[in-house]
Amino acid sequence: MSTGEFTAVKGGRAADFRFASWAAARPYALALYVVALVAWSAAYGIPVQRELVVLWICGALACASLGRHPREILQLVLDWLPIVVVLSAYDFSRGTADSLGIGVHVHPMIDFDRFVFFGTTPTEWLQARLYTPDTTAWWDVAFTLVYTSYFIVPFAVAGVLWARDRPAFRRFARRIVVLALLGLATYIAFPAAPPWMASESGLLEVVHRTTSDGWSVLGTGTAGLFSEGQASVNLVAAVPSLHSAFAALVAMFLWGRVRPWLRPLLALYPLAMGLTLIATGEHYFFDVLLGWLYAGGVMAACVWWERRCDRRSDARAHPPAEAAAEAGARLPRPHGPDRFASPGETQTV
Repeated sequence: MSTGEFTAVKGGRAADFRFASWAAARPYALALYVVALVAWSAAYGIPVQRELVVLWICGALACASLGRHPREILQLVLDWLPIVVVLSAYDFSRGTADSLGIGVHVHPMIDFDRFVFFGTTPTEWLQARLYTPDTTAWWDVAFTLVYTSYFIVPFAVAGVLWARDRPAFRRFARRIVVLALLGLATYIAFPAAPPWMASESGLLEVVHRTTSDGWSVLGTGTAGLFSEGQASVNLVAAVPSLHSAFAALVAMFLWGRVRPWLRPLLALYPLAMGLTLIATGEHYFFDVLLGWLYAGGVMAACVWWERRCDRRSDARAHPPAEAAAEAGARLPRPHGPDRFASPGETQTV
């Protein structure tokens, strides 16, 4: 072995040892990270703002990538960047409709709900039976937890997919980005008032925004972060409901990836989210239904596009037999004896 070869082998072994040493520290880094998350949550509340959730999830994935090539960290940033950009665009859309001179829509959602539910909106009906001033019932806590899951579940699912199945993560991230962009475009073109805002204008019976009431029982510092997040978002981004759309997207994407006994729970998730949104005054049934339709449309479109790309890739990798035969027919025929002719077979040249 030459001196250069020995140096290269030695350098490679040193790099492998260095990466292996970092890999050994991976579980300790993750443990410390979890401790830091718990301490942060105890001091400031459970992170429920989307940007914070994505940041904490990416930090956990970075810890899980210790010992791997540094390109993994770069890939982590590149994979999650589209999601962060779209979420930021959603937050910056606040006030866009006003700057474009588009009025806030109020009546179409009310008229649709009253038509479907025999003259009343389900939000008014549910709040008349479930809402009690200065009282927090168990269903208020359940509504708060279900509503808050929108800020965590889709991105937690994306984090698990990134760590375990990178192609599946890319497919899921593609659906999140497309769905969020469609929602963002609709919010700008069709700003709509949610039920609690319509109630303030006297268009509905008294409807209260009760999504955060459960935090008074849960007793964490999350209420402050939650209220701050609600105050900073686009208040007229109601049609479609991305809460219901993302819940349906998670259920549809995971449907074929989980055990059959878990599928009823997946089916219940978008239904529970829809009930929560209607009962807490956040959305009309019209918004929830449109969110489900948006999610179904995005799933169908992405599946069609991915299958089309797969067929094209297969066609390039394995050309059809007719094309191969035609290519073979165009090849010049060799002159002279055929080496592959059977013994005694006469060759025609």
